[in-house]
Amino acid sequence: MKFSLERHALVICIAIASLALVWPSALKKVVQPIVQGAISTLGGGFFVFVNFILLALVLLCLSPLAKKKMGGEQAKIEFSTFGWLAMLFAAGMGSGLVFWGVAEPVIHSVEKPLKQGLYPDNIGASLALTMLNWGVHAWALYGAFGLLLGGVTKALSTTDDISAPALYALPTHLQQRLKPTVQSVIYLIAIVAIFFGVVGTIANASMLLHNGAQMTLTSMGFDIAESWIAVAVLLIITFIYFMSSQLGLHRGIQTLSIINIYLAFVMLVLVVLVVPIAPIVKTVLVALKDYAMLIVSGAWQLDSQLKDSKWANVWTYNYYFWWLAWGPFVGIFLARISRGRPLWQYILGVVFIPSLMSLVWFSVLGGSALALDGSSHASLISAVNEDYTKGVFIFFAELGGMGHILTWLSFFLLVVFVATSADSALLVIRQLCSTLSRKRSLVIWSLTMTLISLGLVVIADEKLNRNIAVIGALPFAFIFIWQVVGFIKALSKELLSEGDEKAPIE
Repeated sequence: MKFSLERHALVICIAIASLALVWPSALKKVVQPIVQGAISTLGGGFFVFVNFILLALVLLCLSPLAKKKMGGEQAKIEFSTFGWLAMLFAAGMGSGLVFWGVAEPVIHSVEKPLKQGLYPDNIGASLALTMLNWGVHAWALYGAFGLLLGGVTKALSTTDDISAPALYALPTHLQQRLKPTVQSVIYLIAIVAIFFGVVGTIANASMLLHNGAQMTLTSMGFDIAESWIAVAVLLIITFIYFMSSQLGLHRGIQTLSIINIYLAFVMLVLVVLVVPIAPIVKTVLVALKDYAMLIVSGAWQLDSQLKDSKWANVWTYNYYFWWLAWGPFVGIFLARISRGRPLWQYILGVVFIPSLMSLVWFSVLGGSALALDGSSHASLISAVNEDYTKGVFIFFAELGGMGHILTWLSFFLLVVFVATSADSALLVIRQLCSTLSRKRSLVIWSLTMTLISLGLVVIADEKLNRNIAVIGALPFAFIFIWQVVGFIKALSKELLSEGDEKAPIE
């Protein structure tokens, strides 16, 4: 079954990769409309479901159950707190923050999708909406996946089997009978979701690196064909995540993740050194207020906060399915690196600390970019409207000599962030296929991931990348709900059993 599983998963992924290379227009004409239609139908309901997930995690963190340990009561903490936070942040969405750090707040400030009567401060509203896409809801999805697979209950103690919660939701007499079929289907859909979720990210990051390198090299007097730059960028990324995957979790992924965090911190410090501090502080405070209001007011019906309800299909709902696509591999990864940590620490570390880091990141980069005045501000908005990937580099160019350092630093940071996400995904895909010991499998998956990413970079359509990223997430949404039901059943049964044992004997 396991060999067949990998074969079928590879056939699906290679087929779509070939389509992207041989007939790229088909992706836009066929795949993109189907995905957009599905998001339009399912997006609003899934948004409400994610709000329930976030509320449940908050209540769990405050409940007596918060003392339970990930991995079971005997589990021991394996990684330092700093190494743990670095890995979960880098694997979760690090590269996206570099891509959208400047572009997304600027786009929202121009489009103004929120009703201005509710959110009069344009900059604060733009950052609040950005955080709705990148903040606690996104990390709550990751946190929920990790919790489902974290061995918190005795009935679901197998932390590397993503089908276990779904199987437990079935009647007892069907669990063993249907296990092979259910496991194969869930694993196959999860692999496809992980693969294309990461491919969309690699394509976006490669577009950013490609355009940034082209702009930088041209300004330095070099004339290199764009196609060669695109190929070179993808080869560098592929080489790093291939080598990191071979080094394993401790020497490869953890090392790259810690490097990422230091680089990101250095970038923020350098930006703060050359931009006014007061506007950033004001931006953070206003954005926090608007973000809190947006969460509370729009939790069950985001449409009520928007001028045009269709806007959410392209942005917020699309993002949430993208996080869902990453959920299986990030969840397995979180369950693996979080063993021994109490649930309160796990929830704070996975949901709220990364969200706070994201708020600071967007406030420093996006807030500073929006604070530019005069011709600088106008040129930035014009560049972002023309091409999302130019925003961060135009912003850095306005910062003088420090901007050149930041540009090269962003190149390196983006490459390492993408490599960290890709090698984490490859680790989980091969774990699901049970091929971790076969080097040929790593080569095939790496090559397939690179080829479809190259096809998407050639097409150069960021919205298409987002739609490709959620191909596997749309069917996996139903599996995720199924898993949640199984986890609630297992936890409730265990709590009732513990209650009966503690009840006094009459």
